[in-house]
Amino acid sequence: MFVERLFLAGAAVNAWLTRRRGLRWIEGRILTPFYVRLTYWIRGRRPVTRTAEGLGREWQRLMPSADLARITRVEDGTAYGTIYAHCPLRGTGDVDACHRMMGYDRGLLARNGGRLVVLESQAEPGRTTCVVAIRPFDVDASDLIAAHVRAAR
Repeated sequence: MFVERLFLAGAAVNAWLTRRRGLRWIEGRILTPFYVRLTYWIRGRRPVTRTAEGLGREWQRLMPSADLARITRVEDGTAYGTIYAHCPLRGTGDVDACHRMMGYDRGLLARNGGRLVVLESQAEPGRTTCVVAIRPFDVDASDLIAAHVRAAR
């Protein structure tokens, strides 16, 4: 429970900072890297198989709880996850802020040779979950359209 509360409190602080032009550098350059290191300090480092399945398992393990985020399927070299945690950006329409905040999840996976793309964001009106795709860095991801890119079209 403590870890979940800490995670959600950190997300609230990051959401507030990343939506303020003059302060978003604090979130991106200081807090997010700190939260990544803190997560590994709390959860520990483990060997990870650099496959979609292995990276997906590691992402889920690093989350505070499977009630907040979990891998829902693995197919065609991609692990798909759903984030159930209530995002402080929910319904704001600010998918660019979401993209910046998800630097945390991308940072977690980058340490293990993985990449994460947010396909659907809670920041989009009407969404109550996020959907992410996870692949190893060395696998092309040009077919994955990030939510913030889609929203800008």
